[in-house]
Amino acid sequence: MSGFACEATASAAEARDMFDRGDHDALVLDIDLGSGPNGFDLAELILRKSPSTAVVFLTSLPDPRFAERDSKGLPKGVAYLRKSNVSNVSLVIEALDAVLRGTRVGDFRHDREPDRPLAGLTRKQVRVMRLAASGQTNSQIAQECGVSVNAIDDTIGRAFQSLRVEGTVEGNVRVAAVRRFLEVTGGRTGIPARRAETA
Repeated sequence: MSGFACEATASAAEARDMFDRGDHDALVLDIDLGSGPNGFDLAELILRKSPSTAVVFLTSLPDPRFAERDSKGLPKGVAYLRKSNVSNVSLVIEALDAVLRGTRVGDFRHDREPDRPLAGLTRKQVRVMRLAASGQTNSQIAQECGVSVNAIDDTIGRAFQSLRVEGTVEGNVRVAAVRRFLEVTGGRTGIPARRAETA
């Protein structure tokens, strides 16, 4: 990135090792890091070791709920950029500069935009839609959530309304809603929360 000396890693483990070896000021990372710790876990681990590290999340997820987190639970002073909103690298550089300086960070919190994709879904609806997108039936979802099938039916019905999905000739409402959910989340059913190893 322009004006910054950068190093790239292919895994969370490599990133931890890189931070242990050197003096790094910032971290730009995705939330989905494959197997192992997710981006939130890695950022928390690095911030415990180096609290002054600036963090910029660059992800396809509309907001942290899709990785079973709450926007309010993110570390203070981080930036959260949605890849669909980033048309060139200058926005990432601006966000990184803002986080490093501790100014205008709120300008780079796409997870808080009221018109972000799927913003109308509640946290419970996000969880239920994630389970539906993974292929679970309402009965299986109810069992996993510890509620009745009727409660899941109601939650899914409200999620469908929020998604403004109606039945189509090509398929039913559930298929259309799951398709929309997967389109917005980059084809993922969600990123399970994982605890970072404290090596």
